[in-house]
Amino acid sequence: MAVFRRPELEKDNPTAPQMYVGPRRRRALLREALLSPAPRQGDMAETLQALAVAAERFVARVPPSKKLQEERSALLEAIIQTQRLLSGEPLP
Repeated sequence: MAVFRRPELEKDNPTAPQMYVGPRRRRALLREALLSPAPRQGDMAETLQALAVAAERFVARVPPSKKLQEERSALLEAIIQTQRLLSGEPLP
């Protein structure tokens, strides 16, 4: 008996297709999103602050490498822009 591998079902496969979401499920998700309360402005600022702090911790823990330098630089730039936005400083 031959065992057929299906790479699209393997965990952490970047070439795997996106999971299919049918029209009924899509409408249910939309209904749920419309009925949920909208976030307040303070909530958004708190969320951005928490995200910036978590990203800073992540960047501090990950050792610098030449392969990941571009992604690391992009993340650091995003952290800087988030901090400027939260401080009220105008973005360049």
